[in-house]
Formats: sequence, structure tokens, C-alpha cells
Amino acid sequence: MPCCLLALLLGTFLGVRTQTIHQWPSTRVQPAGSLLSLECTVKGTSNPTLYWYRQEAGGSLQQLFYSFSAGQIEPREFQNFKASRPQDGQFTLSSKKLQLNNSGFYLCAWSLTLRWVGQTSVQKPCPLPRPPHPLQQPSLRD
Repeated sequence: MPCCLLALLLGTFLGVRTQTIHQWPSTRVQPAGSLLSLECTVKGTSNPTLYWYRQEAGGSLQQLFYSFSAGQIEPREFQNFKASRPQDGQFTLSSKKLQLNNSGFYLCAWSLTLRWVGQTSVQKPCPLPRPPHPLQQPSLRD
């Protein structure tokens, strides 16, 4: 019971509530040379870090863009893609002219960084007890 109460109090203190992420459209097939616009919306949290990823068929996940806050996006352009973040929880991926090598699975993701924490907590480990020196061990004769 104390653990549940602690989790509830900690969640309330940190402002934890239900977060949702929505990517639109969920599925899209477009010909090469066309425009592309993918929207990502995060609700239930403030100032999340947002990401756009792409996974090519049979390939690994590749990060395209990330954004720590509205208006701040890294990198500004990637291949023939651009990203924009006009609002806190909105992140858009776009291309003016899709290419055949742009085929893949696109994924929007978010993470939360607690920026209000001003200092990093560092704990020093307690020293382990040292074994007694061999000469100081009690004798069995005593």
C-alpha cells in the first residue's frame, strides 16, 4: 500500500496524466514526384521532444529530425524533406517532391525531458567493509 500511495503522490507532483500521440494519415501511398505532408500531434504533456523516423524495407530505423521545442528543429533539412513545429505538440514532415528512394515506414515519436530539474543528483557509493588483516584474525586457541 505505501508503494502505491508514493506512486500516486509522485505522479500528482510531476503532473503525470494521459498522453496521446496521433500521426495522420496512418497509411499513405503516393507516386514519385508528388507532395507529402505527415502530421504528428502529441497531447497531454507540455514541451515534449519530438522525433521523425524512417525505416526502409529490410533496413534499420533512421532518425530524420528531432525538435526540443516549437521552432527548434535539427537538422533543418534532410535529403528532400523538411520538418516544422509551429506549436508545442505539433510536428510536420513534408516533401515537395517524393523520390523512389523515399519509400518506407515513417514514424513520429516523443519523449519527455524534465527540464525543471536544476541539478544532477550524484550519489557516492558507500565503501565496502574491508576484510580484517590476516594478522589481526582471532586465533582459534583463544
